[in-house]
Amino acid sequence: MENRMRLSTLEQLLDTLDHLFDDGSDWTRRNAHDHWADLFGRPDHPLNSDLPDANLVDWQKRGLLPTTDLPRTGSKMALDIGCGLGRNTRWLAAQGYCATGVDLSRYAVSHARERSPDSSASYAECDVLREEIPGGPFDVVYDSGCFHHLAPHRRLSYLTALSACLKPGGLFGICTFAPGEMGSVADDLTLFRQGRLEGGTAYSTDDLQAVFSELELLDSGPLSPDNAEAVFAMGFLNAALFRRPE
Repeated sequence: MENRMRLSTLEQLLDTLDHLFDDGSDWTRRNAHDHWADLFGRPDHPLNSDLPDANLVDWQKRGLLPTTDLPRTGSKMALDIGCGLGRNTRWLAAQGYCATGVDLSRYAVSHARERSPDSSASYAECDVLREEIPGGPFDVVYDSGCFHHLAPHRRLSYLTALSACLKPGGLFGICTFAPGEMGSVADDLTLFRQGRLEGGTAYSTDDLQAVFSELELLDSGPLSPDNAEAVFAMGFLNAALFRRPE
């Protein structure tokens, strides 16, 4: 008799649903081709930048992100999920955090290290959906552009990982595609049925509040440039800041 697998665990279900997107549109899985290397390797691509996100600088100035007057360098821990070339990781380190950037892409992690010779930031290659995140728990977890590339079912994996690595009372910041600006607005069932992700999912503030319902929303809004400083700001992006209850 043919040996058929019968699902008995959540992880088996998630792994099975991964195969619905074997067309190559899911860039949050390791495979033979590193799609992120194609983007980060382009000198003209917006992600090939060393500027911090505008919302991080804004949150710091408004006192929402406690990155000043730290008792000593490295007294607070920060994690940058999907760090890319490390621009936000380096900024967090410069504010006094013991900052760690993690990314699925070996190319990204390697080049982030090359760009950080004078920074205290550290980097690790890690699949945060399927592997234990090193170095936690963290006072601040930040995600600029990773979450909106997840397949719908992998939001569950993300929430589990976030719960494991974010300290009670810690801050979670996120930057995603904004509805009507960039990213798909298709519902989850449509994505499952078509077996294809559409380059990223757009999330409104209400969407993010629904997904991260166990966290307290502190701030949200589009990425707007601060004319006083050089920052990374794109009008098609939304940002939100949450706090995990004590």
